[in-house]
Amino acid sequence: MIKPYLLAFALLLPLGAAAQSDYPLHFDKNAPAVSADRPLRGVTFTTSAGARRLTIANPAPYTDLTAETLTARPGDRVEVRFDYGNNGATWMHGYVFVDRDSDGNFTTDGDLLAYSYYQGQDMTGRTIAPNVQGYGSALNPPAFRLPANLAPGRYRLRFKVDWDNVDPAGSLGSENSAKGKNGILTNRGAIVDTWLEVKGKAYAESRLSLDTRNANLYAPDGALPLTVASDEALALRVVTPAAGYELERFAVRHGRELDGPSTVGGTPQWTETEFTPTADGRITLPAAVMQGDVRIIAHYVPGHNAKYLPAFADEFDGPDGSQPNAKIWSRTVRRNPTWARFHSDSPLTVFVQNGELVCRAMATPDSLKAKGEQKDFITGGVRSEGRYSFRYGRAEARIFTTPHSGNFPAFWMMPAKSKKGWPHEGEIDIWEQINNENKAYHTLHSNWTFNLKHKNDPMSHFAMGDIDYSRYHTFAVEWTPTQITWSVDGKVAGTAVKSTNADALANGQWPYTEPFYLILNQSVGDGSWAAGPDMNFRYETRFDWVRVYQTREQNPLVGIEAVKLGDETQKQGGSAGKTADFSAKSADNFDLTGRKAPKGTAGVQIQGGHKVMVGR
Repeated sequence: MIKPYLLAFALLLPLGAAAQSDYPLHFDKNAPAVSADRPLRGVTFTTSAGARRLTIANPAPYTDLTAETLTARPGDRVEVRFDYGNNGATWMHGYVFVDRDSDGNFTTDGDLLAYSYYQGQDMTGRTIAPNVQGYGSALNPPAFRLPANLAPGRYRLRFKVDWDNVDPAGSLGSENSAKGKNGILTNRGAIVDTWLEVKGKAYAESRLSLDTRNANLYAPDGALPLTVASDEALALRVVTPAAGYELERFAVRHGRELDGPSTVGGTPQWTETEFTPTADGRITLPAAVMQGDVRIIAHYVPGHNAKYLPAFADEFDGPDGSQPNAKIWSRTVRRNPTWARFHSDSPLTVFVQNGELVCRAMATPDSLKAKGEQKDFITGGVRSEGRYSFRYGRAEARIFTTPHSGNFPAFWMMPAKSKKGWPHEGEIDIWEQINNENKAYHTLHSNWTFNLKHKNDPMSHFAMGDIDYSRYHTFAVEWTPTQITWSVDGKVAGTAVKSTNADALANGQWPYTEPFYLILNQSVGDGSWAAGPDMNFRYETRFDWVRVYQTREQNPLVGIEAVKLGDETQKQGGSAGKTADFSAKSADNFDLTGRKAPKGTAGVQIQGGHKVMVGR
């Protein structure tokens, strides 16, 4: 295995004025692309300060982006993601080089920062299987760290997509040519050169956690990282489900053992400080509170003018190792479809941990095989079928997954009642991710789209790219009688609409008019879309929370006041502390299912957003 620089790293020198501008290549830098089927469209470079994408407007074997400069600090954790090829296995690998001594050349001994595959292993020494589930999709290298003693300065940085080759100038195939068999040009590889500017000094990192209610927290330009720089101010955006939500509490807890008491044996463990964001949800936390572990608490409640009101939420706050709330969820069951073929009810594949629902997929442990498990691989998920469903509204979840060959997690919905079978009553895929891709997929399935092949008439599938999956993201869907809109971190990904064509409607284009239930799962592909499972990898997707919001028009039960009905109140026919007029002139009442209550019926009903007792 090649030993990357991080295993033995000398003090680096900043770039000198005499640095060479043209670094060696094994092909003409102006060579045209061999074909357009596997272009390198961009590279995303992520540090603790956030993600920066280098977009390649005209993909070619060599792209000079030295007009651009990426930045990092000594000790930074770095992730590199290549936007390359098309869906499925790329059969190529990724490499990152830096000219440490600024001598105009890259070397494999000291300048190779990271690689995803070389001679059967990645840069960490992990064995990569020799098949489509392994090196066929091993495009992106593992995360790595710049050394803490890296001197400030500018360094030439090179990204390379190639096949099982660490030569920084590109693979020479047969006949010692880049155009020979397995040469970088023949394999439609690519090289990109740019600059890396190392700034400042190494810093400590603070682990970041969020405690939100009816709110999302974002960086000014996207999702927040898992760790942030200690002793540095942090800018945030607060986004509520809809306008009209009001601040209940905003605070920052920082220190250590944040879930324990604030003081142990007279020694302070953590401190909590209250803040107030601006009316548009902006706030910059001062450096003084960005120390140790950091938890940001943002609790909001709907005001009188809020459009969407809380209808359902599971924050997964149960004890570590427990199963999710059985009043809401049951385990997904093993069936024939790709996503369900390995499902297991083992607690190894679904459990609550650190306030999140964890869903996993893995090679079957011997302990389960000894108990009769016949499958070599197991996956897990939960569903709210028979326990919770809804029609129309906004559903969202905050999710973290790790892209890998075969990865196939999902947050989606299926009809609560089905008479004709799939896909006639519809399917709403709020979010899916596959393989190593940095995309989110959002799809509708129906008889019209699947059986009759009208996926684009009207458009029923969307994808959002450039997603940094090293961070949590909030995936949401807004569902009305005539359209369904998907969003990622508040940014709209696409909208599907109900057709105005009578033939389309008659053939099941819009079955989304009945209640649907929720499904959260971690599955693996079978090679038809997502690749088959990597038997040496444990897949994991974490669901921080799931929430549903509805308007009073969509569900008259949302926003009601839960009141205790005493004897005197019941006699008066009103809720506690109030009297009610149930004459013919009063507003319509609804029963607890949301249906309009016939005149003269008695019992607990909803009127004007309140529970009331109606007498005979």
